[in-house]
Amino acid sequence: MITLYNNFRHLRLIQHAERSMGSVVSDQMVSRRRSSLASALSILNHARSSLNDVATCQAWRFGPRYDVGSYPLGGYPTDVDTRYPFYYASAFMGQACAGGNAHCSFDFDGTTHGCQECGKIVTDNDDGPNGPGHVPPHIGLASLTRAYYDGGFGDVASWFDYSQNGCRVLPNTLLPMIRKYFPRNEDGSNSYPGPFTVDGGPGGPGSVSYPYPLEFVNLVGDSCPAGAECYEQHSEGTADDFPDYLQPGHGSPHYCSKEAKGAGVNNDWCPYIFFGPNRGQYRHPHIAFAAVETWLANKVMPDKCGPTWDDNDGKTYPYTPDNSIAFPKMSSVEGHESDPKQPTITAEGGFIWPGDEGCKRKPALGSFVMSKYLTPTTIGVGIPELSLCTDDHDDHGADEHDHAEPEVESPPAAAPEDAAPVAAPEESGEAPSSRSLRQTTDNVHQFTLYFGGLVLAAGGYFLAN
Repeated sequence: MITLYNNFRHLRLIQHAERSMGSVVSDQMVSRRRSSLASALSILNHARSSLNDVATCQAWRFGPRYDVGSYPLGGYPTDVDTRYPFYYASAFMGQACAGGNAHCSFDFDGTTHGCQECGKIVTDNDDGPNGPGHVPPHIGLASLTRAYYDGGFGDVASWFDYSQNGCRVLPNTLLPMIRKYFPRNEDGSNSYPGPFTVDGGPGGPGSVSYPYPLEFVNLVGDSCPAGAECYEQHSEGTADDFPDYLQPGHGSPHYCSKEAKGAGVNNDWCPYIFFGPNRGQYRHPHIAFAAVETWLANKVMPDKCGPTWDDNDGKTYPYTPDNSIAFPKMSSVEGHESDPKQPTITAEGGFIWPGDEGCKRKPALGSFVMSKYLTPTTIGVGIPELSLCTDDHDDHGADEHDHAEPEVESPPAAAPEDAAPVAAPEESGEAPSSRSLRQTTDNVHQFTLYFGGLVLAAGGYFLAN
């Protein structure tokens, strides 16, 4: 059976671990690490020879070539799908970046400003309603793998409780691991190193760590900081390998055009590495976390947890509705039509959000945080709620700074006896809400509400006297 992502390539993990460990590791330890990692991460391994086999790719549930994050071209289980506990996603309310870890307000202008400006859920302690706040999945992966090899958190079986959390590590077990290896600063803030660094990567035997080998970060030349695995290391090339329209060195696994970066687009809208020897091989750290979690659960509870994510939480994936996010309008780069699309940039130097698929406002299942959405924006000038959430996106180019729906003259109100009945929310496909009640023109329903209130008030008066 094709497993969760089929391509975590444990052999590459081992090679990078050996490179970071150098000569301090004995041959016996290296041999033991080879055996452990090859076993623990083999649930994601698949032959590299099929990476460019189109027929094989089409037959796979999750194709081995992964260039873009937009669905369905790059469809994959999201952090919400795999139920990573410290993601704290924004709800799908029609705002920019909905479903991701950036939390934009209901009136945020997602075309004038990149939604990455909205920020994640941040806390200064672990005891509040939002716990530790957003903890990047690569930090969860680093902590889980280090705890596994260090052996300081008891029997692995104690990390699970199927009746409470299924085949996933208990959050109240994972958080102490995170705080052991990544404690808060004295002022309560967090400083999480990147996945492409030794400090922020997975752990191995002997308390070593190494850069997450499937990040393929866009850092090259002078933009490469000390201790990072940059393009020269992960792809053994130079900035000359980059297509001439790309902006090299902006510090994420995404490869954006110079125009897109100049417009301030969200990096997440740009493709992952799509050139060089590692093209299409980026893999999200939350997928790796779920893979290790799945392997551990299967070893601890083989009668309850299958060897693949598809056997467990992924049995009914993709869910309906899915957790795919809304991308901006995307276009091919002139002269590079075979490359993945980049965000469309207008003549005025802006981008167009949402794109052709709309804003994807939907009742998706999962855990979401609403507080920042309901707080008016402090970024730029607020816009009417859902004014960008429309099915017609072909006219955005007319005026890139005017995205409000055109005003139309309202028809005269019909007399009560002639007014057409309004469909109930559940009949029209809309979730019932207090707004639906206020807008109803059902006079019998309104009379019932008012009369009921009058009876309650009268009863209260007589009881009081």
